Amino acid sequence: MELAPVYDFDFTPTFIFFDAEGNEVWRTIGEFDPQKVRDSIQ
Repeated sequence: MELAPVYDFDFTPTFIFFDAEGNEVWRTIGEFDPQKVRDSIQ
């Protein structure tokens, strides 16, 4: 919860995917799609 105000989220679990430069690529609240994660790191 310490990071909630830093990354602007209110609900957990909130998954935020960042690129190598630290930029937010996508976020999802609740369950996430494992295939989306795999596609993002390819």
